[in-house]
Amino acid sequence: MYILLIFVYILFYNKYNLSYITTKIMTYQEKQNIVNIFSGLLITPIYGIMVYQRHLQGRFDLTEDFRTWGVIFLIFMGVSIVARIIIYIIFHIINAIATREEEMPVEDERDKLVKLKSTRNSYYAFSGGFVLSVISLALGMPVYGIFIAFVGFGLIAEIIENSSQIYYYRKGI
Repeated sequence: MYILLIFVYILFYNKYNLSYITTKIMTYQEKQNIVNIFSGLLITPIYGIMVYQRHLQGRFDLTEDFRTWGVIFLIFMGVSIVARIIIYIIFHIINAIATREEEMPVEDERDKLVKLKSTRNSYYAFSGGFVLSVISLALGMPVYGIFIAFVGFGLIAEIIENSSQIYYYRKGI
């Protein structure tokens, strides 16, 4: 929670008056992508550490019980969705206060093209990770390693997608 507050402080209010800089230089979409990257880097490791701690305590065996992996993934999806909704609400409130804009910007053709190209980059990254996971499985990696790789490559793909959006918004299409 403290990390989130520090991030918000740096993004909107600090002694260098970044709220002025970010409102004039960073668009709403760029700020939203930074928040997406930050939330992915926050939620995934926290949940992973919690699951790993329960594994060490002996609550479940992650090396052979694939049903448990399915339950863990389903719970992770729910936790991630709820956490991101809360983070987006907080982001929108803070952004509205800092920029004094009450309405979200309208999505135009450029925004759709940026999202399309960044989603393509994300799919390439996840597909490459999937292929690497299957190759490593064929070379003798334990099956539970694929589940861990899926989470890792999913996070990498999300970071690539949001970073690509920031890049395309800055560079132009």
